[in-house]
Amino acid sequence: MIPGLNSNVSHDGVEYHVQTEDLGRQNPFVLTLVFRAGAITAREKVNYRDALGEGASESRIKHFMNQQHHRVIQSLQAGQPQADATSQPKEEAPASPLAPPPAEKNLDQLITEYLRRRSASKPR
Repeated sequence: MIPGLNSNVSHDGVEYHVQTEDLGRQNPFVLTLVFRAGAITAREKVNYRDALGEGASESRIKHFMNQQHHRVIQSLQAGQPQADATSQPKEEAPASPLAPPPAEKNLDQLITEYLRRRSASKPR
């Protein structure tokens, strides 16, 4: 698993925190969450195995993470903090707007789900 990226972004006087992380080779997604006042306001989740291929190097995954992180920041700075997001099956994905998280999952549920997947992927 690759260390995540964190940035604080301000747009029209509103502070956002953007967090991007690799969910690991067993769950090959780059997940970007946008927080406002501690609540998730948008997310983008892209399958990097589909985008980069099965044997992508760590450096290619880092580059992909960095691109996604900065694309989300640019979207925020352009005044588009919430919109529809899709998984782009290309390394050079076009700038896409962000989607709000599913209404049926709150932050606690997302964290629990992440921790469950993370502990299931660790060898004992």
